[in-house]
Amino acid sequence: MARKIKKDGAPEPLPKARERLLDAAETLFARYGFNGVSARDIVKVAGVNLGSIPYYFGTKENLFKEVFYRRAIPLQAEREALLRQLQTATKRPALEDVLWALLEPVFRATRGNEAFRRLLGRASMDPTPEVQALLAEIYTPEFTVVPKVLRKICKGLPAKTFYWRLNCLYGVMLFVQADTGKIQTIAGEKFDTSQPDEALRQVISFLAAGLAAPVPGRKRRRGREARATSLRP
Repeated sequence: MARKIKKDGAPEPLPKARERLLDAAETLFARYGFNGVSARDIVKVAGVNLGSIPYYFGTKENLFKEVFYRRAIPLQAEREALLRQLQTATKRPALEDVLWALLEPVFRATRGNEAFRRLLGRASMDPTPEVQALLAEIYTPEFTVVPKVLRKICKGLPAKTFYWRLNCLYGVMLFVQADTGKIQTIAGEKFDTSQPDEALRQVISFLAAGLAAPVPGRKRRRGREARATSLRP
């Protein structure tokens, strides 16, 4: 492979083989899914030899996990930093502010990285046991911060209701981030879903209302009493 030449005439260093493998795997997994990509496909796109995957990752499964960890670990660190800032600023942060801290980093990161955005949506919807098992290894209860943080805020919700609402939250996040164009067939082509800040404002408003909604079957209360019952920081 020919090396690029900088303007000053010096050769531009080639990306490291490990990073090229991660980039190639991310692109291919996003396009074809985990089971639709072979190790040979990945090394061909990465421009490395077939032994590079065993050398750097051991298996294709480990490579898949490393593709996620490369993006997910910095996102988790940023979420935790934003949550610490909220806790320093106030003992009882608003639900909307907590949702912003949890969702803004991933919305921004996926909007700036088309391949990872598509991979996240595709893998999450992949029903094959192999892919679901890999995701379970990545997003362990200890690693995933969203359920833990929201459960502390939604202490007044019965467990069944909370997890249903958490399920809906994940569904909204994945669908909005996937940006499949489905809504344009209803709202028209001029309806723009490409701006992450606008998407966040709409999504957070919707999710906050859903999390704070009365519990199905429970007698409705009024005003502050109803909110305090369902959402106790």
